[in-house]
Amino acid sequence: MNLGQIKGYYERFKRWQLSPTDYEFACDEVQHCQNCEHDFKGNYCPYCSQKAGEGLIDWHSVRQSFMDIWGLGSRSLPRSVCHLLLRPGYLIGDYISGKRQVSFPPVKMLFFVAVIVALLVYYLMPMLLGGDFDVFGGKTTEGFDNWNKTHFAWTSFITAVLGILPTWIMFRHAPRNTRHTLPQGFFIQIFLCVLNMVLSYIILLPFLLIDYTVYLYIGWTILIIYYVIAYRQLFGYGIWGTLWRVLFVFGFIVLGLVSFMFIVSGVDFSQFDQNQSLTEDNRHIVIAICAAYALILLGIGWVINLIANKITHKKDIPKPRNN
Repeated sequence: MNLGQIKGYYERFKRWQLSPTDYEFACDEVQHCQNCEHDFKGNYCPYCSQKAGEGLIDWHSVRQSFMDIWGLGSRSLPRSVCHLLLRPGYLIGDYISGKRQVSFPPVKMLFFVAVIVALLVYYLMPMLLGGDFDVFGGKTTEGFDNWNKTHFAWTSFITAVLGILPTWIMFRHAPRNTRHTLPQGFFIQIFLCVLNMVLSYIILLPFLLIDYTVYLYIGWTILIIYYVIAYRQLFGYGIWGTLWRVLFVFGFIVLGLVSFMFIVSGVDFSQFDQNQSLTEDNRHIVIAICAAYALILLGIGWVINLIANKITHKKDIPKPRNN
């Protein structure tokens, strides 16, 4: 395989990322609907919506019937997860722009993925590797770590919710999907939450068998790279323009999560503070400080983003010609 062939494969892959679905009619021949007995042209009957070509029962029909039990018959979950891994930003952009048929319903997808992850992390992996297996590194600390072990799906969901506002502020003037709304932002973060869970708890799980520290470093690195790719495909900024905006989004999410940690159960700082845990009053002060820092960080990001967009807009305005 030479360089030209590799470049050709990459170009075809890029075209597929932008437009993976072909909605053109299969043929111009007249089709006969076996359901309502009407003749029509196209892929679906305009009278009853049955797909063209449906006829005798075969093994494909058997497989499709079992898939329909779990709501996976059309816009299947595996297909949507595959698209989310290979073209994350384009898939999200298609969905929030009104193309609902391109993906499995995102909220339902989050539920199914959370169930799969729970079965994998709490049942399958301990059964295969022994009862000592722990995806969270075998920690025995109290507080939020202990709560997160049994509520990791809720932690992922809350992380997604925290990403709605900073994404809306930092990317609302983007070249693509300009002025996306907060409801659209909700679905953007749900998709990213699914991507986070698939990467962290399924694809990267083998690295946990090597070393927990290696798993954390590789996991965070790949996750940030994926987020930059997703935001770049979704909003159309360049690499650096996307990267610094994503860092502001991540900063707000991290500070928000720290506040949430203290709200839920506190964080045990006894090993750092001479065996003295934080008092209840101090915990409230830390929550207020983290929330204030998050808002200040978001305000700084908003100002920088506003200036950057104005500079970009001035560069895009054509200069008048001198006659």
